[in-house]
Amino acid sequence: MADTTDVFARRNRTRIVALVLLATLNYMLAVALATVGVILGLVLLAIFKFEILPDSLDQAKWMGIGLGGIVAVSFVVGLFIALVKIPFARRRLERQVLAETGAQLSDGVQHREVRNLLDGLAIAADIPPPRFAVIDDPAPNSFGVGTRPGTAIVGVTSGLSHVLSRDELEAVLAYEVSRIRSWDIALSSWTVALTGGAISAVDGSGDRVLAALFGWPARRFGEWLQVWALRDQGVERDRDAVRFTRNPLSLLRALEKLGANSSNVQRVTRATAPLWIEFPSNVVVGSTSKTVSRLANELLLDERIEHLRALAGKPPVAKDAPTGKGATTGKDAPAPRVPETKDAAR
Repeated sequence: MADTTDVFARRNRTRIVALVLLATLNYMLAVALATVGVILGLVLLAIFKFEILPDSLDQAKWMGIGLGGIVAVSFVVGLFIALVKIPFARRRLERQVLAETGAQLSDGVQHREVRNLLDGLAIAADIPPPRFAVIDDPAPNSFGVGTRPGTAIVGVTSGLSHVLSRDELEAVLAYEVSRIRSWDIALSSWTVALTGGAISAVDGSGDRVLAALFGWPARRFGEWLQVWALRDQGVERDRDAVRFTRNPLSLLRALEKLGANSSNVQRVTRATAPLWIEFPSNVVVGSTSKTVSRLANELLLDERIEHLRALAGKPPVAKDAPTGKGATTGKDAPAPRVPETKDAAR
């Protein structure tokens, strides 16, 4: 068990190094191109608004040179902005996830059962006891965030404790602890922190049309990096958790309950969706990006439940009885369904 887990951990650390290099370059490119789009848009707007048009070929040539200089300076300014912002991307992620979900860090007094379970699992995994947060949401789900094991946070929704029995709750927490131990949470967190930054650098720019036009390649590459970094992670995460607990039945029952529950976490974005034990399917609805759909298929529950059933010696679920809500199992499968009673993803 230790050897296999170590291989998984080494693979995750290798992916983190490659991801940080590629995503950093992509983020710098995204910010630089978005800056070019914004400044160039403002300059062109000023030219047409004040009718600063060339009267001769000479003037047109010098105006073209001037615009080229503005583009070059804007690109350099964008690179500088990116270099300043990158060191803070990792630190912002934790605050972003807590603020986005409304999660409150717990001192363990009011949620003694979760605290005790996490402490015992952390001792067994030989890692520092993770902090944990509680999200006031009836949908049963949990997430892990942290770019290294010593800073990890495990978040649980209020619905998780209500839906799961004690041994199933322990299995879900063991899943999160095994992800901390194997550096899987660190990989997911780095992926979200850096690729999310590249995407938001384009989405959050003032002149959205030009920024999106200039930043489209960096955005698409950021989405591809998410798929590349997190590929094959869903099933492998469950396998590692089972190796740790040696009890696939509890995790199987927990995931089946999560899949059968029709509710979705109400406050979640596409950028942070890979951090959750059950990928919130509502973030995929309305997306035309194949990379987003592929990432969802990697992390949705159906295939993972089938693998856990095999590990537990259980027969496969009948094809006409899906285990997950709105799951997609093939490239032509329909998009996940969002329950009408839940708010759409922001």
